[in-house]
Amino acid sequence: MSYEQDVENVQRSWVRDAMSSDLGLWWLAADIRELRLGAPEDEVRTETLRALRPLLVSGSLRAVHLLPGGAFEPWEGPAEEQLARIDAEWAALGRPPDLGDIVWFIGAR
Repeated sequence: MSYEQDVENVQRSWVRDAMSSDLGLWWLAADIRELRLGAPEDEVRTETLRALRPLLVSGSLRAVHLLPGGAFEPWEGPAEEQLARIDAEWAALGRPPDLGDIVWFIGAR
């Protein structure tokens, strides 16, 4: 199976899982990191954002803040602004994202 097919499978699993659960950026990055074994973190970040782009644009995934009590607050702005924000905050983090870092994603519910 090609890398692109692997990414498509991961994207489908994110959309499926986000229908019933929230997904942290750290989880998505871990999936891409697994596909790109040994890749530098900058490449993992780039590839994660590339895989996220069509899902945010289509609305299959929505970027949110997770609030106390399990409520969500959607991120404002178009997908490209959200992706730029994730990229900047991830770069500023200076390490791979961990549980609760930067952003969560939910599906159409």
